[in-house]
Amino acid sequence: MAAGEELVGRTLGAYRIEATIGTGATGVVYRAVDASGGPPVALKVLHENLGSITGLEKRFRREARVLEKLSHPNIVEISDFGIQDGRTFIAMELLEGRTLEDELEEGPIAPRRALQLYEPILQALAEAHDREVVHRDLKPANVFLLHDGSVKLLDFGLAKMLSIEETNEEGTLTRKGRIVGTPAYMAPEQITGVFIDVRADVYALGVMLYELLADRRPFLYERRSELLRAHLLEPIPPLTEVRPGLQVDEALEALLGRALAKDAAKRFTNARGMLEALRQLPADCVRLDPDTRGEPRQRTGPSSAVISHEERQAITESAGLSTSSGNISQPVPGTDAPTEVDAPAFRERDRPTLHTGPSASSPRSGVPTLALFAFALLLLGLAAGLWAALMP
Repeated sequence: MAAGEELVGRTLGAYRIEATIGTGATGVVYRAVDASGGPPVALKVLHENLGSITGLEKRFRREARVLEKLSHPNIVEISDFGIQDGRTFIAMELLEGRTLEDELEEGPIAPRRALQLYEPILQALAEAHDREVVHRDLKPANVFLLHDGSVKLLDFGLAKMLSIEETNEEGTLTRKGRIVGTPAYMAPEQITGVFIDVRADVYALGVMLYELLADRRPFLYERRSELLRAHLLEPIPPLTEVRPGLQVDEALEALLGRALAKDAAKRFTNARGMLEALRQLPADCVRLDPDTRGEPRQRTGPSSAVISHEERQAITESAGLSTSSGNISQPVPGTDAPTEVDAPAFRERDRPTLHTGPSASSPRSGVPTLALFAFALLLLGLAAGLWAALMP
């Protein structure tokens, strides 16, 4: 029996499950019908290992109530939620179409169409950010393209529900526990655990826009640890260098650079600020010739992952970020940040630089290599002289 098929034909809450629609890292989505005679729904059932998280029920019910009130034409509507027999489920409007991830898998998207698709995504996030709701797991797989051409955002708040965030005696959240997110789109502060507010969504929006325009994500590492470390340390490759024939206006480059700033304080304050900047771009801000894909799309990193405290700590320390500094960029007032404090500070000016070889502009600390070599020769000469003197 295929994964998720065991619930087909059964009833969960008020819903009779008819068929499996798809399976992801966090759960299985089914087509279901309301036993009372309502319209068909998409029923997302969390994987059992996630549904058994201590305290999930309380957190799930709290977050689901918030999301029920989040009404926007570009956000999937949540109609019901519940927990039955240890299974956690969310009932949503049933959509006909496919995800943006599916479309990217088929082939590149023309840059102008990419911007057209991107605006309703920003509109949905702007509404959510105005209501102090953070998505936390933005990616093409959570953007749904309907047959009528409209766009819907999926899985609002699910990453927060599934993250473990412990509090200390003062009621602030600590670094202990795990987070749920998608490595290819995670903001630096999301990785280190400094805090999470709406600006983490802005960073993910930047990665998505980069991907739509460049036809690849900024970082292509196969190993998750390398991918996360790149978000912490490495500069974003210029669009025009990674996609031949792409011509990008300076204003669009500036927008993308601001969204992808390592320091959250340097990004747009929220999605609405980014939306306003997008609407001010010139009509011909991006062009491509020819409109083709040179190589297959890279697959690493598009799926959600559960990242433990230990893994985040190891990556943070390997990146050379201090865990004792108190200079932490403050979250935007009114959001659900800080998610986790007592974590490494991260500011652009403190960011370590990765070197692939010697650089005259980047002096090394410690004793120069040439001096060490001369000292070694001196020691060898002394040893040879001593040996000659002692020989009969």
